[in-house]
Amino acid sequence: MPQVSAGPDLSDFVDDRPGTFRIRRDAFSDAALYEAEMTAIWERGWVFLCHESQVAKPGDYFATHIGREPVFVMRQKDGSVRCFLNACSHRAAILTPLRHGNAPTLTCRFHGWAYAADGRCIRVKNEAAGFASHFDRATYDLKPTAKVDQYRGFIFGSLDASARPLVEHIGEARFFIDMFADQSPDGLEVLRGSQTYVVDHNWKLQAENVTDGYHVATVHRNFMNTMLAREARDGLDGLMKTETGRIKGNVRNGCYYLGDGHMAIWADRASPEAAPLYPATARIVRDFPDARADWMLKRGRNVLVFPNMVLNDLAATHMRTHRPLSPTRTEITIWCIAPKGEPAEARYARLRKFEDFFLVTGLATSDDVVSLDIAQAGCQGPHSGWNEYARGTTQFIDGADEPARALGMKPAVSCPSWDHEATFIGFYRHWRHLLETRAGDVAAAAE
Repeated sequence: MPQVSAGPDLSDFVDDRPGTFRIRRDAFSDAALYEAEMTAIWERGWVFLCHESQVAKPGDYFATHIGREPVFVMRQKDGSVRCFLNACSHRAAILTPLRHGNAPTLTCRFHGWAYAADGRCIRVKNEAAGFASHFDRATYDLKPTAKVDQYRGFIFGSLDASARPLVEHIGEARFFIDMFADQSPDGLEVLRGSQTYVVDHNWKLQAENVTDGYHVATVHRNFMNTMLAREARDGLDGLMKTETGRIKGNVRNGCYYLGDGHMAIWADRASPEAAPLYPATARIVRDFPDARADWMLKRGRNVLVFPNMVLNDLAATHMRTHRPLSPTRTEITIWCIAPKGEPAEARYARLRKFEDFFLVTGLATSDDVVSLDIAQAGCQGPHSGWNEYARGTTQFIDGADEPARALGMKPAVSCPSWDHEATFIGFYRHWRHLLETRAGDVAAAAE
């Protein structure tokens, strides 16, 4: 393992004092800081890659990135998954013809070299005519990532062989992942179709918004009014009703900094019978303790698993990733994820609510994008000032509050309102810690 150099000193970017927490706004546009983030965070830690249902059969592959490095996950004949750098060993061409598909043998479209699902180089075009007799094709096998592992069907990878075990990285976020994975005894499936779009803001602003309850009543009021008008016009109820109590702000809610950069918010459901999971109520009440069943059935939840995985169970359920493209541009991909075997009426309601809110072509995410883009527009230089993150600090609770204790969860910080900013302070302290202690040569670390 190579020596890890000291990272940047962030004291000029972070103002962390009792009662005050601020981030200098050019932290969202500074090119040198972005490069340090890519090395220290995205290319030295764990990054979410895909869900097991996206590589369900032998030969299924899913192409994605770990930081700047293109990679692909592939299901093996023995049922395991492996992850390889997505570059032909000859001249670096991307090997996967599509973002996901099935191809037991991957053949490079540039010069025709071919690779088996386990990464072995099995064909070099015109090998005998072009190479010496002692040519060893095995030296051109695909390079695996340093680590690949999964938790409850969610697959992660790392370029750093010294990365700690995945379960330690996930930490207390596992409680929120478990509440997704346990919605069906048969597990989850990512539904057909996805949407990928590029936004004009820094990845950290995108990560913040996952657990920013403060914006909901402002940014999403138009969505709420549209849903209420549609329900009144069409007489919609039951599963086809849209649960809007969280937007009105008349339900109990809260937020958690879970540690290690992970953040979560929650809100009680004003209409639990409108949630797509409601038809499974009897089974969930039977199979889980009362507190766990209440969390699953009666609370909407949103969690960021640092740095790039979002699981959202509010109006519907969705899985989202974000990938930095530059200091001011981020790629976002979103899928609907659902319990296997759910009733047709629940699946229909889940998809319609997913389309309503979460697609960028819907009625709410587009408002989020505009809000974050205009926030980025104000962060473009060293004289732009500071972003404030001290809202609600007098109400922060070190450790678990009552809802967390009932679940057995041990967050680092709890807060009785999702309007407050406990999550962001923990997130940015972790961000600073990683940048100041982990910076180094990611390419050398992957050797």
